[in-house]
Amino acid sequence: MRKRKLIGTSLLTLCISITLSVSVFADTYYHTTGFGNSASNLKYWKDSSVSTYGYTSKSDTGALAWNGISSNLAMTEVSSIPTYFSIVTYVGTSLAGLDVYGVADYWTYGLFGWTQVNPDDLRDRARVRMDDTNLKSLNDSTKVQYAFTHEFGHAVGLKHDNDSGVASVTRDSSIVWSNNMPQQIDKDHIKQKYGN
Repeated sequence: MRKRKLIGTSLLTLCISITLSVSVFADTYYHTTGFGNSASNLKYWKDSSVSTYGYTSKSDTGALAWNGISSNLAMTEVSSIPTYFSIVTYVGTSLAGLDVYGVADYWTYGLFGWTQVNPDDLRDRARVRMDDTNLKSLNDSTKVQYAFTHEFGHAVGLKHDNDSGVASVTRDSSIVWSNNMPQQIDKDHIKQKYGN
């Protein structure tokens, strides 16, 4: 009887350990909630600033690079700004207080208008803002594409992946600029988040 109880307890402990390790792995590489079940019908919109600064192609390529990785993640470009289930893109000359090429942030729409939310919260919109001054300092089309694809990776819910030896477009240190499209590890993380 005591052996059965010990085996049962051991099996329960093993199951809990496996479950926790999978949860920790998931939280390490992507935000848990995000667009929820609505990611299969995302609307992608560009502000006129994107074309004014000459980044239409980079923005389109960076956003649409995430299409088709999972059947539960799809973006369609729209011509007017959508409210729900959207990724909107802007380019400006500076991002106040930030020395970055771009940034993604997350918003929900409610009774009092738009409210910024944490990356792990349910959202209605992701906003990608790119900094023209810092992008121009890159002075390289491949690097600029990396920056756009990287930020759209955040918009669809990925975190930075700086694991040693990993080729990822979501790296923010030891960057390999030529990896400017979703790499296999990025695709794996998308599938872990959204399913196949």
